[in-house]
Amino acid sequence: MGRRLIAVAVLLVIGGGALAYAFTQLMTPETGWQTIEADTAQGPTCASELVLLYELGADGASNPSAEARALTALYTDTCRTLYQLFHASEGFEGVTNLRDLSLHPNETLTVDELLYRALEAVRRHGDRTIYLGPVYARYNGLFSCQDDAQRREFDPRLNPDVAREYETLAAYARNPESIDLRLLEDNRVCLYVSEDYLAFARREDVDQFLDFGWLKNAFVVDALAERMLENGFTHGVLSSYDGFQRNLDSRETDYGLNVLDYGDGVLYPAAVLNYRGPRSIVCLRDFAAEELDWQRICRLESGETRTAYLSPEDGLCRSAVHSLIAYSAQAGCGEIALGLAPVYVAEELEPRALEGLAREGIQSIYCRDRVIYATEPGASITKLYEGDGVRYTLARS
Repeated sequence: MGRRLIAVAVLLVIGGGALAYAFTQLMTPETGWQTIEADTAQGPTCASELVLLYELGADGASNPSAEARALTALYTDTCRTLYQLFHASEGFEGVTNLRDLSLHPNETLTVDELLYRALEAVRRHGDRTIYLGPVYARYNGLFSCQDDAQRREFDPRLNPDVAREYETLAAYARNPESIDLRLLEDNRVCLYVSEDYLAFARREDVDQFLDFGWLKNAFVVDALAERMLENGFTHGVLSSYDGFQRNLDSRETDYGLNVLDYGDGVLYPAAVLNYRGPRSIVCLRDFAAEELDWQRICRLESGETRTAYLSPEDGLCRSAVHSLIAYSAQAGCGEIALGLAPVYVAEELEPRALEGLAREGIQSIYCRDRVIYATEPGASITKLYEGDGVRYTLARS
């Protein structure tokens, strides 16, 4: 009996060891390209709108599992911080964010450096989109509607009363005498709001003065990328569902970016942009290409499209072309997006404006009538689409 008990014990140890080994093998990340996920147990983060691909073990690390844990912890912590800082309609204990600035007009508050840098960039470019907070608070309801009857409550093109409301709010947003960010030293910020605007806001129950709108993820991706670089994580590609991407890889690795176009109700893979080295890439588009695009793009029963690209001129959405891509080896996504904003959120595309951005190191690609235009003379654009009676050609603007 004793020998039998010993044998059973040995078998249990062997079996337990085998299970432990199998579990370890299952849970240990392999080297090579992996998708890094944020730890959802740590609370809400902005990671649901992002994808982080990272090459584990690229530096010859002997323990890719430890590398993955360190990156996951950094990614989770930063995504949680950014989720809270850029939230326009919710406050968080111990955090001074956009919501706090809206609730405390004409008061000086100290914000996190990540938020301060984003506000500084917006202020430097003179972009007034951030002041459309009251419009976004209403307009974003459009994307959860099931039919045009519901959309009339939010869509200024379907409802003249809504159009007048948005036009009034946009007039306040455009006027620095009505609302303006005043940035002070040591990350201190004061949101100036005039007495006239405050009185209007009280009458109309407005309490959300600020919202980055479609620009938000440009600064989120930049902040995450910079935090990764500061901590030595350089072999990854970070992207958001709405078209902002940072490639951190400084090696001579070949990468390709799909150039998408839309026409006659069809999404076309028009071409591929090939590149090497670190890049910041912004892809603005007025058609759905990702699962989460329902949050910012909808199609009416008439076939018309509504997007989140609102103009400070009148609060209406506009897109000069279906898709506009811009990229730079020096500027971040935020700088690129701010430069593109007046070009893309417009009735017509102005090629000269893109040429001006190219002189600043921001190159662009767009499609029009099945022709691909690129501002960079040496851009490597391949795999031009041809099929089903559709053929894309390449031109240089």
